Amino acid sequence: MLARSTAVLTALLALVAWAAVAPAAVTVHVLVEGYVAPIEGRGFVPGQQDDGARKVASTVVLVKAEGATIVVDPGMVAENAAIPAALARHGVKPADVTHVFISHHHPDHTVRIGMFPTAKVIDFIGEYEGDVWWDHPNPYTVAPGVRVLRTPGHTKQDATLLVEAEDGVYAMTHLWWSEQSLGQPDPLAEDPAALEKHREQILQLADWIVPGHGKRFANPRRAAANRAADPQ
Repeated sequence: MLARSTAVLTALLALVAWAAVAPAAVTVHVLVEGYVAPIEGRGFVPGQQDDGARKVASTVVLVKAEGATIVVDPGMVAENAAIPAALARHGVKPADVTHVFISHHHPDHTVRIGMFPTAKVIDFIGEYEGDVWWDHPNPYTVAPGVRVLRTPGHTKQDATLLVEAEDGVYAMTHLWWSEQSLGQPDPLAEDPAALEKHREQILQLADWIVPGHGKRFANPRRAAANRAADPQ
């Protein structure tokens, strides 16, 4: 009896020790669902007319990983308070954010980086803090299960944050503006051929796409494959 109790206690202690060192689960939370919407009577596509205008919000995302709390694309939103309020619902303060990832350098995805003055900023080629600029390779691991991939197309400086979360692999990316962009050209793409190449790459890797200006959506290829494997 004593031997059995000792064995049980040893197993429990081993389980506790494993839990203490096991990597934290990676989670992804959409803080703000972005959009691009026309304003009646004004030109919609940026740069094609002198008096164009449109309503724009970036899709802003929180990634919690081992040793890293990451905000993705803190750009244009309707109200300044929207991002801190959404973070608070997940128990995060701006000072808790360790990294800001930007998918590219357009202002609608970057104008609120200053909300996170203690965070490192990561883009397609580097990591920035204070007056130090570190180069990074491609791909680049930010934290366990979190990688930066260079995916030029929309701009030459585009990157995708690929996250292996509990419920699948997420791609935070501007390869698509929204789910409605599937199969459609990007009217602002600097390199349409590169865009299509990297769309294909991400569709091979991700279960979920979190686009630059819309709600997350399931990778239609993965969803179709899952339906074929389990028709019930």
